[in-house]
Amino acid sequence: MTLRTGSKRPGLTLLEVIVAVTIFFMSVVAIFHLMLLGTGSAEEVRMQTRTSLRCQSKLAEYIAGIESVDNTNESFVPFGDSDQDLQWKSKASRMDEDGFCWQVEVWVKGQIVGGNLVESYLCQYVIDAQKYRGTTFDPAPQPQEGTPTPDSPEAGK
Repeated sequence: MTLRTGSKRPGLTLLEVIVAVTIFFMSVVAIFHLMLLGTGSAEEVRMQTRTSLRCQSKLAEYIAGIESVDNTNESFVPFGDSDQDLQWKSKASRMDEDGFCWQVEVWVKGQIVGGNLVESYLCQYVIDAQKYRGTTFDPAPQPQEGTPTPDSPEAGK
């Protein structure tokens, strides 16, 4: 009578299957986590682009004279169009006593789904277009009394 000490069947043991499944699920969890991080970063970059573009467009409105440098918002207000999730504020500081040159600062902020706040800021010196507007067809201003003109003898001195 012979005693058999174990079968030599080809295949995997239960322990090998459990280890393989554990490794597989750990890699799936790691890949899922990386996908979530990538999606969050993409959303943040998208919001940064939107706030930057809206900040540039609002500053361009001050440059063109659509927005007055006298009327600035010291607190954030929402945009009135499709960008309801974005808010903006501005501040204008007079740089000379005549009110010709202004330093305009514009902030635009938005909040992404995860709760992170994204904010853009631009600052530029601007000529008050509502007071000092003109075209090339406007007549040249006449010199004041006592001011030398280019064709006067005092201009060469």
